[in-house]
Amino acid sequence: MVEPTPLRSRRAAPEVRQADILDAALAEFSEHGFEGARMEDVARQARVSKGTVYLYYPTKQALFEALIMRDIAPRVALASVFLKGYDGPLEPALMRIVEMVGAAIASGKLPVYPKLLIAEAQRFPALAAFYRREVVGKMLEGLTTLFDRALARGEISGTTGEMAAHLFIAPILKSVMWQLVFAAAEEVPFAPEPYLKAHVQLFLRGLNHA
Repeated sequence: MVEPTPLRSRRAAPEVRQADILDAALAEFSEHGFEGARMEDVARQARVSKGTVYLYYPTKQALFEALIMRDIAPRVALASVFLKGYDGPLEPALMRIVEMVGAAIASGKLPVYPKLLIAEAQRFPALAAFYRREVVGKMLEGLTTLFDRALARGEISGTTGEMAAHLFIAPILKSVMWQLVFAAAEEVPFAPEPYLKAHVQLFLRGLNHA
């Protein structure tokens, strides 16, 4: 007979318990999706009582939002600060962004959240709204500022900062979703960085000739 996993001591620091709960929630969401994940299974994996989970995270949505704020939001905030503060030529800044994204994709350690959202957004629109606001929206805001400055100094033309931001980010989102959906089925792995760097060059060439 398999002995049940003992609960973590109540004397463990709150931040330790919360980290364990979030790690367990990520495992459950990854395996069962948002709808299929159960709070009691999160508690079991984290080795805490279900009441402890609810103490910190009263709903599954609160768990999901906490994971986004832990795993993605800090990186987005750093990128946004960089984009809003940068006032040099566009190409080095855009290349830096796609190099970071390409390295993250190639590492095979992409967060599962975008894939979860595609599967669950229609049934749980509040999840999509949160991710749109805290992740996609902030990246678009930073990119829009970057492109607005480039337009003001005449480096690019024929568009708006907001439109340029959406056009630039589209192949990045495609690359992320390609990795999450198709990577396991490919004999030859898709190499995102050369593709994204080619996109930057073609994108800027188009804007420079608009």
